[in-house]
Amino acid sequence: MSGALRLGVLISGGGTTFLNLHEKIASGALAAEIACVISSRSKAAGLARARELGYAAYFIGRRRFADDEAYSAAIDARLDAHAVDLVVLAGFLRRYLPPPQRREHCVNIHPSLLPAFGGEGFYGMRVHEAAWGRSCKVSGCTVHLVTERYDEGPIIVQKTVALDSADTPEDIRRKVFALECQALPEAIGLFAEGRIRFENGRALVAPPKQGAGSSD
Repeated sequence: MSGALRLGVLISGGGTTFLNLHEKIASGALAAEIACVISSRSKAAGLARARELGYAAYFIGRRRFADDEAYSAAIDARLDAHAVDLVVLAGFLRRYLPPPQRREHCVNIHPSLLPAFGGEGFYGMRVHEAAWGRSCKVSGCTVHLVTERYDEGPIIVQKTVALDSADTPEDIRRKVFALECQALPEAIGLFAEGRIRFENGRALVAPPKQGAGSSD
């Protein structure tokens, strides 16, 4: 692949994960570029921020499409128009079904150690409240390949953090988000370096090339 890895970032809310990627790229810590941002909500703060930063940013709402397939196709049209190499679901709360050519080039960041607290309905604070409710001693985040089943794609990167009995769900959210800011750029770096492949339903990561720098 020639040039920087081109990212299509899908959001639904404040865009904190998108902004982390923007900052990593701007600082030179991540060898990629954000080609476009797509929001499922017209009034998402992240959409407004993306436009302020000068990115090509679009609202594509789900309601005007008959099904998830048609909605995904509309998203793909925008991604194709911007020659996106890797699709990144960054707090995207609608179902996106990657077409065949993107099935190994679409990732999601989830705020738990999958397969724990994953699947339909588990997102945002619901995940952290579930971890708190089970008195989990550790939590973390997972970057995985997107498939047709929620949160069941091959795991690419996971990071963990110890939890204290005094932690509230908000404390857990804060701890996990700090990990997300590390894990997602790390996973994108693996794609940029050509070090990730998928085989028999598993994600396999090659060691860094000799003399290569870190993507963190």
